[in-house]
Amino acid sequence: MENSNQFSTTETPPVNGSSYSSVGDPGNGNGFSKILVGASIGALLGGLVASLLTPETTTRFNQTIRNVGGTVKTTADSFNEAVQQLGTAVNSVADNIDGSTKDVNEAVNSVTTNVSDTVRSTVSTVRQTAEGVNATVKTVANAVNVVKAIANEVQQPPTQRIVNLPAAVPPPDKSNGETLYKLVPVNQEPQ
Repeated sequence: MENSNQFSTTETPPVNGSSYSSVGDPGNGNGFSKILVGASIGALLGGLVASLLTPETTTRFNQTIRNVGGTVKTTADSFNEAVQQLGTAVNSVADNIDGSTKDVNEAVNSVTTNVSDTVRSTVSTVRQTAEGVNATVKTVANAVNVVKAIANEVQQPPTQRIVNLPAAVPPPDKSNGETLYKLVPVNQEPQ
C-alpha cells in the first residue's frame, strides 16, 4: 500500500484537449488563484471593517488618524515657521549688505572727493610757489645784471681828464700855500 501523504509525480493528461496542466504558473490566468487572491483581500477588508465595528478599535483608529493628522499639521507649521525665519534672516542679511554697501560707497566717495580737493590744493600751491620763485629769480637776475653793469663800469680804465690850470701857477719850487695833486689811474702804475 502506498502512503497517502505522498504526491504523485506523474503528469495528468490534458483535459478537453487543452495543453494546460494543473502544475502550471498560478498567475497565468488560473481562476482558482484569482479567487484565492480575491478572497484574501476580502477577508482582510472584512477583518478591518469588523475591527472598526467595535468602539474601542474605532476610537484607537480615530486617535491614530488624528495623531497622524496632528503630526502632519505640526510638521507643516514648523516647516512654515522655519521658512519664515529663514526668509527673515535672508532679508535681514540683504538689508545689512545693502546698508554696508551704501556706507562703503559713501566712504569711497568722501575719500575720493577729499583726495581730489587735496590734489587740486597742492597743485595750486605748487603753481603759486613756482610763480613766486620765478618772480624771485627774475628779481635776482635783474639785480645780478645791475651788479654786472656796475662791475663792468668799474673794470674799464678811467678816462683821463685834462684839467686846465691857470697860467700863473708859481713854479713848483715856490709854494703859494696851495698843494697840487696829480691824479693817477688805479690800475696803472704811477709814473
